[in-house]
Amino acid sequence: MKTADGNAKLGTGCIVVSRPVGDTCPSTCVYLDKDCYALQTERQYKNAREAGFANVITEIGKIRSMLIDAIKRGKSIRFHERGDWFLDGKLDEKYVDNVCVACESVIKSGYTLPDMWFYTHIYDSRLPSKLGKYMAVYASVHNDDDMQSAKVAGFALFAWCDSDMKIAPKRPKRKGPKRDAWHNNLPKLVVLSGETFITCPEIRKGRDFVTCTGNKNSRACKMCITGKKNVLFPNH
Repeated sequence: MKTADGNAKLGTGCIVVSRPVGDTCPSTCVYLDKDCYALQTERQYKNAREAGFANVITEIGKIRSMLIDAIKRGKSIRFHERGDWFLDGKLDEKYVDNVCVACESVIKSGYTLPDMWFYTHIYDSRLPSKLGKYMAVYASVHNDDDMQSAKVAGFALFAWCDSDMKIAPKRPKRKGPKRDAWHNNLPKLVVLSGETFITCPEIRKGRDFVTCTGNKNSRACKMCITGKKNVLFPNH
């Protein structure tokens, strides 16, 4: 598996797995070809897309090696900072199954799996039923209809993306008083579609204070990593 070690948002305590944007994403994704930060990353860094394609063809042995590496280095794993579980317009079942087999192999060898998590726009029951045994599985939702579809598919954790900006306006691009006010006015939690959501601490407080897995300058949040709460992502 082609991986990277964290980034400014995620912190340094995780291994990052990515796949090519679009090729592995559902066509229904709200962000696709619009405000997709992952697509912007691929356009800015040409090697990023090439690295993502390295994870389209997967092997159990390589996934297992990645898991062992994470365990030995005390790191968590963020699946799909870019990309998703699709391939050619449908669920990449072989990939999902390979991850499951690799996880079982690691467990049978006497190891405890690292903390792992992902967000997906694919509301397919096979994702929570198969991968939910090994990692935190979040359905990325944008409205009540998405929530209902995800619940029907068996998802129990949700990441609400405020793409319609009903919770807050889009974050100002430039640092300064307006951005500071935006951060300060974000709610700590909200109730949406009957579920309680915690506003992403990294977005609300800023990555100088908190990141997903922490670094030398920030504390680790770990809320999503361990699947503790539903998370709200304001438009940023």
